[in-house]
Amino acid sequence: MSGCAFKNYGDETFKLQIASHGKDVMWVPTKIEMTHEMFVMAKIRPEDLLYDLGSGDGVIPIEAAKKYGVRAVGIEYNPDLVALANRNAERANVKNLVTFMQGDIFKEDFSNATVLTLYLGDSLNMKLKPQILKMKPGTRVLSNTFQMETWIPDDQIKISSGEMAYLWIVPAQIDGNWQFSGIPNIDNASLKILQKKQYFEGAIYEKNRHKISLENGKIYGDLIEFEFNDQSVKYVFKGQVSGTEIVGILNNESNKQVIGRRLP
Repeated sequence: MSGCAFKNYGDETFKLQIASHGKDVMWVPTKIEMTHEMFVMAKIRPEDLLYDLGSGDGVIPIEAAKKYGVRAVGIEYNPDLVALANRNAERANVKNLVTFMQGDIFKEDFSNATVLTLYLGDSLNMKLKPQILKMKPGTRVLSNTFQMETWIPDDQIKISSGEMAYLWIVPAQIDGNWQFSGIPNIDNASLKILQKKQYFEGAIYEKNRHKISLENGKIYGDLIEFEFNDQSVKYVFKGQVSGTEIVGILNNESNKQVIGRRLP
């Protein structure tokens, strides 16, 4: 154990050991196996833009560029680690794809990322959560080891060492009131939706009729799905959210199109 504790994870210019202090966390190396398994879970594509918050020695952006040819940006508070990561990127021949910047993850803008990676700790994940939930729907968020309390992961993996990683897909924001057309036997359906991250509850209302409860409401990025029963018929709605509009079909029948518009 003592030999491991004093292993140099840096290079001749900068000596780096496990538990080196950073701004808010101590540095711990990210396992290559974990990195690759997270990439598979997130279905990373060459057109992605990956941001790694607290990028340390740069292993995640560098491996993403090497394996998938993606553009990747690392944000790291410690300037010595930024310099080390840049040297590591040069040694890996991915300097054309990878950028490392010195900065505070709570102040820098990472909103254009399509993939966001974290290895920070429970409290920092929770502090970042409100900002992450404002990102573009469909953004894939990966965290090594640490969760985000009430935000249930969309997927998770365990590597050979027993360590866990978690995936969240940023959901579209649909909380509120909507007007839907195209629902059978209901001329103007009002939907009230109560969103809880990627899940939601709600009901359909029409004048002089009892409410119809929505069931199994789920949002996966900008994709939305829910079920309801009316007059002994079960309906499954699948659609897509685009700003203030939701468009989809019932029971996979293309002639049963439903359109929803957000009410002010």
